Amino acid sequence: MNKTMFKRLATSYFSSILMIGAAFTAACNSAAPPRAIDGLTLSERAKMASDVEIKKLDGGAFKLSDFQGKVLVVDFWATYCPPCVRQVPKLAELSRKYRDKGLEVVGITSDEQADQAKVLEFLKKAGADYTIGYDDPQISSAFLSGTEDRTGAPPIPQLFVISRDGRVVDHFIGEDPQRGINALEQVVSMQLSPR
Repeated sequence: MNKTMFKRLATSYFSSILMIGAAFTAACNSAAPPRAIDGLTLSERAKMASDVEIKKLDGGAFKLSDFQGKVLVVDFWATYCPPCVRQVPKLAELSRKYRDKGLEVVGITSDEQADQAKVLEFLKKAGADYTIGYDDPQISSAFLSGTEDRTGAPPIPQLFVISRDGRVVDHFIGEDPQRGINALEQVVSMQLSPR
């Protein structure tokens, strides 16, 4: 194979990868906001799932109800999801900035437990020192049902902001520039401010 032909193949391959990535990101941003399922609102479903035990990466467990009285950001993510990977360091910064004011960030990863070493390595690089647990079907169903995109599956990342009194007050999908980390910080700041 000559150099010209190799360059064309490499360029074609690289362009295909970029298009797939763009399509994946666009799919993440095109999911619908959660809707009522079986007559239950998102807040009602989240409250019902708040006592479900979630396995931590270190082998322990936690429940979302452990953070009652705090403003909670719940992030559904995975290391194989490029927008998720870009978002985690920003969530780590947000966590550090507002933790003393009453914010808790919780990550729910879709990664398999067999990939724990990879997940831990990524979290260390990203500086993510907030609570991370493995996805549980009851938790993901409570939060993600009704957000399915055109593939029939709920996209990630998805972020949910839960108020001190346990209501889901906002929801972020994908990597939308209009609804990015700055918009999330505004919502968090408003929820943390005394009323």
